[in-house]
Amino acid sequence: MKYKDKIDIYNDLSKCVAKDVPIEALSPVYNPYMGKILDLFKRTAFINLPKLQNCIKEGKAGWETSTGQDECKMPWYGKDLPIMDHAEEIANGIRDRIKVGGEDGEDIVKLIEDTIVVKMPKKVMEIAASRDPVYTWVMVSLAQTVAEVFGIDPIKDLNTTNMIKAVIFGRYPQSTTFSPGAPVSSFLKPSNTIDGLGCGYSGITVNHIVALANKRTMDGLALASILEQAAQWEMGNSIGWYERYNLLGYAYEGYNANNMTLDLVKENRSGTVADIVYSTIKRALDDGVIKVKSKAASGYRFYATNDFPMYNAYELSGTTAGVILNSGAMRAGQAASAAIAYTHDLFLYETGGLPDADTGRMQGAGIGFAFYTHSIYGGAGPGAYTFDHVILRGSGFIQPLIVAGMCLDSGTQLFSPEMTSGAFFKIRETFPIFQDVLQKVGESAEEIKNDLKG
Repeated sequence: MKYKDKIDIYNDLSKCVAKDVPIEALSPVYNPYMGKILDLFKRTAFINLPKLQNCIKEGKAGWETSTGQDECKMPWYGKDLPIMDHAEEIANGIRDRIKVGGEDGEDIVKLIEDTIVVKMPKKVMEIAASRDPVYTWVMVSLAQTVAEVFGIDPIKDLNTTNMIKAVIFGRYPQSTTFSPGAPVSSFLKPSNTIDGLGCGYSGITVNHIVALANKRTMDGLALASILEQAAQWEMGNSIGWYERYNLLGYAYEGYNANNMTLDLVKENRSGTVADIVYSTIKRALDDGVIKVKSKAASGYRFYATNDFPMYNAYELSGTTAGVILNSGAMRAGQAASAAIAYTHDLFLYETGGLPDADTGRMQGAGIGFAFYTHSIYGGAGPGAYTFDHVILRGSGFIQPLIVAGMCLDSGTQLFSPEMTSGAFFKIRETFPIFQDVLQKVGESAEEIKNDLKG
């Protein structure tokens, strides 16, 4: 193996599910379960049938606001089409249009209550230069199917045809983006709206991950870490010098390596974030990750490390425990940003200046995030942000922590997971892959650990 580091992975019940796992087994390049998760995120689209029906009926299309969605109404072009009554027929029509020969027989279109879930065929995605068929193929297939089901002739009824197109595509291509909350969506944003290379897996809302994890904190951490890891690998942030740094960081932050995160929570369950920082530093000292470099006359100690990637992983575990402790005690996700922002000052002060987690990037992003969730954007709250937001993208390690905070929220947020991401709770029930995420990451790593070669 390239690295000598091996860890044990514990689930949210502190049960060991994988022992002596090389950290490379937790790479999205090698871990089969992570690969399946990422494949599902890339290939899946959702069609909200009630939204489609209401928009066509009201002549509402092309809105560009996230909340109102009412600035563009053309009721004179509206058509009362009973979309819901023909849901099965529409699903079958889409399946007929997107299926290609030679597929492995998987059901690519499913009707789940009032939502059609479409998983694009692998062959279509293989020939594509991007993941855009998840939108383009599904949207065009949906428009054609609706027109055929209700006997709408593009030549004889141009207005209704245009209305259907406008509801599905919004102002595209006049606008490069689709309407927020449009009838057709995906796990990830369209590639043409991603700001920066490799940010595709970061284009998902915090609350969606919370819902897919069913508000289980450790599963939420693991799922968010899979996505952020994939983003770091895609954008080249995990190449060469930084591969071990990222592997260790996500192992301890996202996958509860050596049960450190839960141990820190248990040890300090009656304490504060500062107590967790003290415990983390003590553990790093006991494990030989850091050492005392010198002492001041006052007795203040200055520490040093010969292995910053490992110490960074310890700090990330401590920060994760701090978010869990604060948000759990407060029963509010709002506490996450403060813990992310100010835990790192304590690490700096207590070690005599050793770099804080992610060398300052988490603290910088956390301070900005605290401001935007408590002040100017106080109405939005932590769960309404996407991972690639200009504030959050400052560090690839911050997003899982926000998910953890929102998993512990008891309904204090205006934009709660139940309000913004209700459909994703249903999707979790349909796709077993989203159940017991942390456990499956560990089991998958256990399966391949003896097959990995340097």
